[in-house]
Amino acid sequence: MKLKYRPLYLSDVAECADYLFTEANEKVAADWYQALKKAVDHIQRVPEIGRVRQDLPVVGIRTLNLRKYPNYIVFYRLEKNTIELLRIRHGMMNWTELFIAE
Repeated sequence: MKLKYRPLYLSDVAECADYLFTEANEKVAADWYQALKKAVDHIQRVPEIGRVRQDLPVVGIRTLNLRKYPNYIVFYRLEKNTIELLRIRHGMMNWTELFIAE
């Protein structure tokens, strides 16, 4: 399946990596980014792997936690032959607010 990266997803990736770089160190930020890449590769191989979220205001959103960094969650949805990567955020956030502008 083809990947489609939404602008907010790309912004989230940069924000999360910068945060980890500042609050931890360069190695943690790089390890987190590799864990994210592995999660996206897994989603691409098995798109239905993520949990369908009924608690979010946009229909069809799925989530998958990063294995090595389980507090970080990839938000995505499936469209025909495309996986649309929507957000990557820390799990302690109010998720509903992430998708109000959608």
